[in-house]
Amino acid sequence: MKNFTSIVSLLLVLEAFVAVNVHAERVAHRPWGASRSSELSAPALESDRTSLKTSTSRSLKATSHSARRGEQIAQQAVSYKGSRYRFGGDSKRGMDCSGLVRRVYDDLNLKKLPHTASGLYQMGKPIRLNDLSAGDLVFFKNTYKRGVSHVGVYAGDNRFVHAQNRRHGVTLTALSDPYYQLHYAGARRLY
Repeated sequence: MKNFTSIVSLLLVLEAFVAVNVHAERVAHRPWGASRSSELSAPALESDRTSLKTSTSRSLKATSHSARRGEQIAQQAVSYKGSRYRFGGDSKRGMDCSGLVRRVYDDLNLKKLPHTASGLYQMGKPIRLNDLSAGDLVFFKNTYKRGVSHVGVYAGDNRFVHAQNRRHGVTLTALSDPYYQLHYAGARRLY
């Protein structure tokens, strides 16, 4: 009986040790949008600035045109803020998330787009979260059905424009919102 008791107490001690380590890992998590400037040294920041200047000067014309196009897309999407939500809609009377994206691209005479978030997710160039710029499309999975099911237009400053639901309509939301962090699927650049 003493052996059994000592084995059980040893297991409990090990379990408590593992639980403390797991908790420590969770505490170390840095939420989206948090600044990393305190983690970087001055030489690392200087080398980042130098490499940024060099790469920027090489592709300034292409980047500026692309950035302007992205800004136009974002501004057009923001202009629909306050519009009504309507599932399957893509007109001023009401629109859903993919309908908003489709409407913005139609307004700017850009390419014709599919009317599903999953269809849009198959298009364009994948973009990392750190490389998002205005006009990029951000996608979310498992919102009202399995798979990629929601899309919005990144507006800059860690915010995106999307047709949220009937209650909110077209609105601006922070990417750091816990719900959207949990369901984030990726981003694409179509312009």
